[in-house]
Formats: sequence, structure tokens, C-alpha cells
Amino acid sequence: MRIATRRFAAALPLTLCLLVAPGCDEGPEQLRDAETEYRALIDRKVPPKDPAWDAVIAALEAVPRDSKARPEAERRLAAIRALRSELPPRPLATPGATGPGTDAVDAKRAACEALAQKLGQARDEKAREPLQQALAQCRADLTRLEAHGHPPGEQGHEHGGETQGSGSGSDDAGR
Repeated sequence: MRIATRRFAAALPLTLCLLVAPGCDEGPEQLRDAETEYRALIDRKVPPKDPAWDAVIAALEAVPRDSKARPEAERRLAAIRALRSELPPRPLATPGATGPGTDAVDAKRAACEALAQKLGQARDEKAREPLQQALAQCRADLTRLEAHGHPPGEQGHEHGGETQGSGSGSDDAGR
């Protein structure tokens, strides 16, 4: 009986360690504490570059790398660091640039929007009539531009647009 008791007493700490070891991950608790601070700073609308965020960053970095909570901590750290990074210089758009807002359709759409706003602000009928006519013309032009606008590489001749090689001055005409 004594031998069995000694074996049981010797195996008990090892058994307890194996049973408790999966619950020894302190990462979720550390993440929960960091998230509490994170939420408090967001609720108080503290800017990301404020030194108060340093404590949150330190708490998130303290989550062990082998913890199941580490991926979430990494996501939070990436978000905070992105908000702390420098913004691109202004202005972002320059004359002659390419991209959204620089093609003819976008420019015409903006012009129509400006006319519609002016029309909405006009009080008397004499001022509204020329604006209504200009807006109608602008919308017609916009519709025409949108009908003939195609992404690069597509031809518009299927819809009445001009093809690349059309015209009387073709290079192959004299051969």
C-alpha cells in the first residue's frame, strides 16, 4: 500500500502539470488587458500618435509568440502602427496625373455635379433657367462620354466610336 501511495504522490505533480499546462497560456489574458486599454483610448478619441498608445503597444508586444492570442495581437499592432505612420504629402492629385478622377468622364461628372449644386442654390427663376439648360447639356455630354468610354485595350467602334486605324491618312493606303 505504501508503494502505491508513493507512486501516486510522485505522479500527482506530473499529472497536474499536464492537466494545467494547456491552461497556462497567459496570452489571451494579456490580450484582453491590452484590448481594455485599446478600447478606452478609442472611446476617449486619443490620437494614435499620442504617447498613451505606447502602453497598449507594449502590452500587445508582451503577448507570447507561441500564444493562440498572438495573431490577434499582431493585427492590433499592425493597425496601430499603420495609423502612426506618416501620411502621404498633399496634394495627392496633380495636373496631368492619371488614375481615378482624371479622365474626361470623371471631369464631366464633377462639372455636372457643380452645376446641379448651383441650380439647387439659385433662388429666382431667371437665374435657374440658364443653369437648367447647362445642366441638361452637361448630362447629355456625360451620357455620350460614358457610352464611348472603354478601358484601355478595348475598342469603341462597336458602339459608334472611332477605331485606331480609321481615317483617310492610313499608313497602308499608299502601298
